Amino acid sequence: MIGTVAIAVFEIVLLAFGYTTARILLPTLTFKKVKVDALSSSEAGFNWLGFKRLPDGVLLCDANSAGWIGVLIWVFVLVVIVSLV
Repeated sequence: MIGTVAIAVFEIVLLAFGYTTARILLPTLTFKKVKVDALSSSEAGFNWLGFKRLPDGVLLCDANSAGWIGVLIWVFVLVVIVSLV
């Protein structure tokens, strides 16, 4: 029971914070060279890192990889804040 709740909470954090952060920051930080796929998309053909090149040369990041990238960004921010305190 507790494991199921923990997994559900982790999924919510991954989607709510990670995906949203990556959806906002990846295009901004890469000068629109990387886009994040929509959650409800049925795109296929991503490589093992979760990226795929579109015909216009832009990289498309799948939603799961974007969630992990966003979580890593938040972990990095928390490490910096803790190290400054």
